[in-house]
Parts: sequence; structure tokens; C-alpha cells
Amino acid sequence: MAPTTAGGDAMSAAVAKLAQLRPGVRGYTVADLHTLPEVGPRHELIDGSIVLFPSATSAHNMIARWIAQLIEDANPGGDHVVATDQSVTIDDHNEPRPDIVVLPAAYVDDSPFPVDGVQLVVEVVSPTSALRDTEIKRVLYARAGVPFYWVVVPDPDADTIALAELVLEDGAYRYATHYTTEVFRTAQPWPVEVDLAALAARTARARRPSAAS
Repeated sequence: MAPTTAGGDAMSAAVAKLAQLRPGVRGYTVADLHTLPEVGPRHELIDGSIVLFPSATSAHNMIARWIAQLIEDANPGGDHVVATDQSVTIDDHNEPRPDIVVLPAAYVDDSPFPVDGVQLVVEVVSPTSALRDTEIKRVLYARAGVPFYWVVVPDPDADTIALAELVLEDGAYRYATHYTTEVFRTAQPWPVEVDLAALAARTARARRPSAAS
């Protein structure tokens, strides 16, 4: 018999639990989502559909962590905090799990926490999340009233990291910055600068340390 891994067991447990649930007319609910095992695949609820996805790569997590730290370092006060990989409850049928989120400090001990007062959401695109991050969540976060949304697209083949800044106007997002790979500067939710070329170079060195020596 082939050995099973802890990750495979956790995925199987999540899938088995999911099979026991009976979605309603509008699909699964937040209550359904919270019955899934906390260990195993990451999961989020999008318009009544539960999405299971594997743990992100180290490169993905490094990029999210670096950008989150730059946002946190620029934070001018204590009204809001920067969190990573946290579930945000939008309504009974939507609870996404963005890579980075700027939320009211009042929710610092809550997980998940409500979308009310969230100022910025950042999604780092992976090969399995491109459609969700660039299209589906764009509509979802706009509908929830999140004023600022960044989409970060790493390209390991080109050794680049692109960033799009979207700003909410009249219930829909418009591009304030359209996928720059250079130095990104913004004043929202507070002044912050992200040197995307430098972050891409750091990622490339991590991937190919011998080439950098």
C-alpha cells in the first residue's frame, strides 16, 4: 500500500467533510465553510462556492510578506493594521482569504473579521488563482465597498513582479496604476512605495542563488 502524507490526509478529510454538506439555493454559507477542518488545504467562500486550494509556494509567500511589511512600515498611525492570509467575511455567502489586507485595529484579534472598514486588499496571483484574483474578486471586493485593491502578478520566467492599483469609483474599480514593474508609489490608504524591480531581483536570487554569487 502506498504511504499517505499528512497533507494528503488533510485534503481527503476536507473533501469528505465538503461532500457531507448540502448547499442551499444560493450555495454554501459561511457556517458551512467553518465546519471544514482548520488543517489541510486553504479555503474560501466565493458567491456560495467553496474553493479549496493548496498552500502557496515560498516565493508567493515571500512576495506577499515583503509587500505587507512595506505597507506596515509606512503606516502613519494605529487606527489600521496590516494582516496576511486572513479570512474576511463579506456576507453569508462570501468569505475570501486575501494575501494582504489593511483592516481596522479593532479587529486585530478576530478571525475571520468583517469587511466593514477594510481599506485595502492585495492579492498575489498564482497559476491557480489568476481568474479569481483579476476578475471574480475584483467584482466581489468592489461590491463589498473596499476602496483600494492591488493585484500583484509575479512572472518567474521574466523575473518581474507587476502591480495594478485599482480604486473604487461609483461601485466599480478603475485602474489608477496599470501593471507597473518598476517603482510603484501611491497615497492610498497612506503614502507607500514598493520597488517592484528590487523585489523581483530578490526573488530571482532566492530561486538561483548560485547565479548571484
